[in-house]
Amino acid sequence: MRYRRLGNTGLEVSEISYGVYSLTGLYGDVDLDKAIRILRRALDLGINLFDTADVYGKGYGESILQKAFGPGVKDIVIATKIGYDIYSPGEKPLRRYDPEYLLFAARKSCERVGKKPIDIIQIHNPPLEALRSPELYRTMARLVEEGLALHVGVALGPERDVAREALEALSHREVEVIQFIYNALEQKPGKEIAEIASEKNIGILVRVPHAGGILGGRLTIADIERLRDHRSLRDREWFEKAFQLYELIKPYLLVDDFTEAQNAIRFIFSSIQASSVIVIATSEEELEEYARASDKNPMDRSIAAKIEELYREAEKKWGKI
Repeated sequence: MRYRRLGNTGLEVSEISYGVYSLTGLYGDVDLDKAIRILRRALDLGINLFDTADVYGKGYGESILQKAFGPGVKDIVIATKIGYDIYSPGEKPLRRYDPEYLLFAARKSCERVGKKPIDIIQIHNPPLEALRSPELYRTMARLVEEGLALHVGVALGPERDVAREALEALSHREVEVIQFIYNALEQKPGKEIAEIASEKNIGILVRVPHAGGILGGRLTIADIERLRDHRSLRDREWFEKAFQLYELIKPYLLVDDFTEAQNAIRFIFSSIQASSVIVIATSEEELEEYARASDKNPMDRSIAAKIEELYREAEKKWGKI
């Protein structure tokens, strides 16, 4: 496993990080014993960054880390997210970004993880209006001042105005880490976000490297009607465009004796200055495959450039992918 500096935080993180989301019932059911084995296997593979959120399983995505690692959780890098009110009644938690709630949520996250301060606390899917509020950044600073977080950042969601949200977030010195979607099928606006973040030496965490399983062949177009997890939020038109683009890109993911899924990760490191790529894996075998993407150098730049060119051509033909 290779390691990279996470912006100006001083943290050294594994190129491949693990998305605890995988284990919280939002990507298929995984029983506790199996989940703990996967987490411990991730650590064995050299993964030292685990990304989670309090909203994943209403706290389960944090507490499972303490179950898996015990006191050892203090020796790994934990990145969690706050901003969804999981404590109020109602099936679907509402977003809250007021100081009182965020400080309360951060304290509860520290209790569940068993670590204070938590290495990275991210504001979860904040809308543009929240990101424009100076109060949000004062609260982020308080998270550090009060010993709840070592570092703070934002995790941007796919369903909002991500480009403008990122520009706003990156204009504030309190933001040390930014997380967003980027992959061979979804290159915008991630590439532009990464360029600005890199210039400012802000840590870059990339999620959804396999576009929900399309890159690597774990998801076929015949599967999409049966989806019951977060991928079902995407519309049919997006899937149809994505699968067409995937067929064009696929030959360039079959290089260097790596699997398609591994090359999807290698493409990211060859095209932007990512600090770490967060993978979703519900089995040890899948996790091991992804971790091996860090065994060699990034994809040859000429191959990555061809994938970027195919994306641009598809965008001209279809509009936004």
